[in-house]
Amino acid sequence: MENKDLSSLLRKLIKTAFLVVVWICIGLCLEITGPTLIDLKLRTHSNFEAVATAVSGRSAGFFIGSALGGVLVDKLGRFSDLILAISLDLMAGFTAALPWARMTELMFAISLCAGTCEGVINIAGQKLIINMWQEKSASPLHLLHAGFGCGSFIIPLIANPFLAVLRGADNNLSDISTLAPTTTAEPVYLKQSRIEYAYAIAGMIVVVVSFVFYVYHFTGIRDSKAVVKSESEGDTSKPLSFRQMFNPATCTGGRFFYGLEIFVLVALFFFQATGGERVGGKFIRTFAIDYHKFSNDDGTYINTVFWITFTCGRVAGFVAANWIPIRILILIETGGCLAGSIALMFFGTSGPLALWVIMPILGFFIAPLFPSGIGWANFHIDVTGIAITVFLLGGSVGALVYMKVIGFLYDNYGPKMYIYTLLAYGIGAFVLAVLMDLVGAQHGNRFNWKKEEKDIPVEGHISEDVNEIKL
Repeated sequence: MENKDLSSLLRKLIKTAFLVVVWICIGLCLEITGPTLIDLKLRTHSNFEAVATAVSGRSAGFFIGSALGGVLVDKLGRFSDLILAISLDLMAGFTAALPWARMTELMFAISLCAGTCEGVINIAGQKLIINMWQEKSASPLHLLHAGFGCGSFIIPLIANPFLAVLRGADNNLSDISTLAPTTTAEPVYLKQSRIEYAYAIAGMIVVVVSFVFYVYHFTGIRDSKAVVKSESEGDTSKPLSFRQMFNPATCTGGRFFYGLEIFVLVALFFFQATGGERVGGKFIRTFAIDYHKFSNDDGTYINTVFWITFTCGRVAGFVAANWIPIRILILIETGGCLAGSIALMFFGTSGPLALWVIMPILGFFIAPLFPSGIGWANFHIDVTGIAITVFLLGGSVGALVYMKVIGFLYDNYGPKMYIYTLLAYGIGAFVLAVLMDLVGAQHGNRFNWKKEEKDIPVEGHISEDVNEIKL
């Protein structure tokens, strides 16, 4: 390998490593609400449906941020590092402010702002990875999202010392989660809630990481050949017009209806993948405490174990994507989710041991679905910033719907609804993966057809602007 190629590869690896750290920060900020869910419920004197709806404001913001990020990346792609840095700082501030909200309405507004920043970060970061690695991006995408799992299993350990402990039999927290919001008796605390410190720690970590991308931006301005060009290898396209940005044909060499099919299916896939991931991670501690009477520490530990295996699942996806075609890998992953959710339905209520065994396995297979969805789409279509936006919008809607549904079902029908919700998720994810492969098989690898598109007749006449289609 020539020195120039080695230097380019090294720059890519270093930039990818820093982007993985960004995803660790996203995990810290997004999943801190899981282990602190009971404390947030106590602080707002509300119920799980209200709190779950409030923290799902992050998903609503993610919807907005994804839309904004797609436009920013397609129009101002060379400023992606600066966009990342500013968004990280804003996300840190909103995360630190969340536990100070004593009303669920204010909590929703703060979560919405934080989610907006996360959406922009997701678009810019993933587009950088795709631009750097091109057809080899499936594996780096799994590694990127493994960072989210790392942050997610670290944050329960950071939060645990600051969680409230109420007086109860054997110091068990089941009385916390079932405490009625309208009770007139003041709870007696063995340890007061101090979760604002945990949120502040997460915010400070994010601020430190943001400085790296300010450096990337300003060094890139001074030395575009050394940095900006290396990030854009393989992506020599000009900024897209608004007409091109919002036309599915832009991503598929002029095949409008094929692009539309892919967009719809992948958005629905992300609806399932993100919604199920939110339910699995945010309610596992609460379910373990309420149904199986776990102690406060044991509830935190199973939450942590879930996210550890979640991270292992994404690292395994990083390795497997080098050897297994993405269209096969996505079937294996969704099949594992389906099998795990069925096992949880039959054995998840039998005792704590079953929960300890099944939930880590389920987390392992849930983990790679998000990066596999992006990798699968990149295999079949030319993924633009707006394309990523559409997929992430599907995910944000899924998170909103799933969190609202699980909150309502949990309050009105009991903890077992957690198991049934995960079963519905497993079925939906597998069915959509099968449909995606059936549709994608019609046109195959986009890196092949893109090279030959000038010689292949398409569905109608295409002018020099690929979006001017005459059917």
